[in-house]
Amino acid sequence: MLLTEIMKLKNTKMHWLILLGAIPANLVTLYAFLPRVTPEGTRAGIDLQDMFYRQGMVITILGPFMFALMTGYIISREYQERTINQLFSYPVSRTKILFAKLGAVVVLIFTTSLLSCIMVTATGVIMSFTKPVEMEVLWSGIRMNMLAGLLALGTIPVSAALSMIGTSVIPSTVLGAFATIVTLIGEMGHGMRNILFPWAMPYWPVRELAQGLAESGPNPYAVPGMTILAVTFMVSLVFCIVYYEKAEIHSGS
Repeated sequence: MLLTEIMKLKNTKMHWLILLGAIPANLVTLYAFLPRVTPEGTRAGIDLQDMFYRQGMVITILGPFMFALMTGYIISREYQERTINQLFSYPVSRTKILFAKLGAVVVLIFTTSLLSCIMVTATGVIMSFTKPVEMEVLWSGIRMNMLAGLLALGTIPVSAALSMIGTSVIPSTVLGAFATIVTLIGEMGHGMRNILFPWAMPYWPVRELAQGLAESGPNPYAVPGMTILAVTFMVSLVFCIVYYEKAEIHSGS
C-alpha cells in the first residue's frame, strides 16, 4: 500500500516541492567558498560545521510549510478528486490506508532532508582526499539532518487531521505557513526555549551543532520540548485514526 501511495505521486509536481527545500539549503552552503580571512589576516578555510549549520537552518525553516503541504496534499487528494468512497470501499482497514499515506509523507520528508545536505556532505568527502578532515564533524552534520528529519515527523499528524476535517489542502498549508513564520522568528533569535514550539523542535539538533552561537551548554528545554512534541504527535495521531475509521461515506463523492 505504501508503494501505491508513492506511485500516485509519480505524475504530480511533488518533486518540485522537494527541490524547493533541497536547492536553497544547498545553495546557502556556497557561502563557505567565498574568500574570507581570519582576525590574524590569514585566509580562512572551509568550515564544514558552519556549512551544516546554515544548511540545517534553511531546511528547518522551510520544513514546516513544505511538510505540511506534502501531508495535506496526500491526505486530502481523494477528497478533492471525489474518490474517497472508492478508497473506503477497498477490503483494507482504513487505519492501514492512513498509515500508508503517512508513510509516503515520511519518505518525502527524509528524501528532502537527504537531498538538502548533499553539497555539504560531498564537500566533506572530497576534502578528506586532499587534507585531514574531522570525520566527527562530518558525521555530526549527517546525524543532525537525520534527527531533524525524525523530529519533523512529530507534527505531521496535525496537518493530516486538518486535511481530513477540511477535506482540502488549504488548512494544513495555512498551518504550515504560520509555523514557518514562527520558526523563522525563533531561529533568528537563537534562543533555547524556541524548541518548545513543536514545529521548531527540529532546530534543536541544528542549534546543538553550532558551538557558542547563543548560550553555551546543553539546551535545558530539550526534554520539555520533546515531551510537548511527543504529546502533540500521539494526540493528533490517535485523532486521525479515530476520525478516519469513523468517517462516513460522502454521497456523490
